[in-house]
Amino acid sequence: MAEVIIKDVEKVYPGGFQAVKGINLHIEDAEFIVLVGPSGCGKSTTLRMVAGLEEITGGTVSIGERVVNDVPPKDRDIAMVFQNYALYPHMTVYKNMAFGLKLRGMKKADIDERVRWASSILGLDELLERKPKALSGGQRQRVAVGRAIVRQPAAFLFDEPLSNLDAKLRVETRAELKRLHHKLQTTTIYVTHDQEEAMTLGDRVVVMSEGLIQQVDAPLTVYERPVNRFVAGFLGTPPMNFADGSLIAKDGDTYFEGSGLSIKLSAQQASQVSGKVGQEVSLGLRPEGLFLQPNEHANDEACTAELTVNVIEPLGDTMDMFLDTSTGSRLVARVKAQQIAIDSQVKLYIDTSKIHIFEPGTYGKNLSLAPSQEAVTA
Repeated sequence: MAEVIIKDVEKVYPGGFQAVKGINLHIEDAEFIVLVGPSGCGKSTTLRMVAGLEEITGGTVSIGERVVNDVPPKDRDIAMVFQNYALYPHMTVYKNMAFGLKLRGMKKADIDERVRWASSILGLDELLERKPKALSGGQRQRVAVGRAIVRQPAAFLFDEPLSNLDAKLRVETRAELKRLHHKLQTTTIYVTHDQEEAMTLGDRVVVMSEGLIQQVDAPLTVYERPVNRFVAGFLGTPPMNFADGSLIAKDGDTYFEGSGLSIKLSAQQASQVSGKVGQEVSLGLRPEGLFLQPNEHANDEACTAELTVNVIEPLGDTMDMFLDTSTGSRLVARVKAQQIAIDSQVKLYIDTSKIHIFEPGTYGKNLSLAPSQEAVTA
């Protein structure tokens, strides 16, 4: 096991495209860290530079106490699990898991011990003599993980390993990976575009966009205290609602007004954005912070909105309501399931603790964060 340190790392491809722009990240020994972001954000390129599969244009990557920029992938003491499993179709499960150890010249008895150990952990004992074509997608993925863990490397690298599985298998395999990390305590770097995987798997989440790290922190911290509008909008299902408008002072209080909404801010929020009164801002509202009835979290009549129901998506005991403001802006509310007619008018009560105020723009700063709350961004 080992820490991984990424220092001022950048990647520039021929033609001048800069995929990674001088990022810094310190991954602790035994930590499970998840790189998440949209396609093209640089997360897979970063992982491949750590693995040695992409040449580093600038900066350094260290695994343990060794800078590995010029070390071949096979000598970096890492094991990588890919999206497409990359199993040898002509080999049995046992031989697939043993192959890398055989290439390293390990003794047959030692290879057998490791394969049996990994097989037991992953529940593959009954599949060892099967070939990949006789396995389900979830079983193939477990074999790919098994082939990695028999190496007992300093670090595991996962590149979107669950994207080829159906929804049910993704949830099951995700739980297996979390259990496996708890058992092995091996440093793990995991790349995904799936925010749910990021939130459930990572000790910390690294949100990337356009080759830069936007925020690094514990999953719940990133969700509750996003440093900018991009992070706020990327994490969350359904995504955070945004409304453009401005801050105004009225009767001693501060209000957000715009996009058909007029919402009074709490005293704490008003204090945090006092320097922005009269300026354009963007209001962020989490869908789960909107309610159809007043409650202990939302009961202030000055923090309500009259909206028109456009679409309803039932989800069992909850439902997502797509709603239009008087100006045609769209909001989504996740509420308790109930009978509501399309095109009807509803009053939503807003939990002000779920409100965020951002500067304008894609990466507008979250003005709602107190200085002591601001999370790590690099």
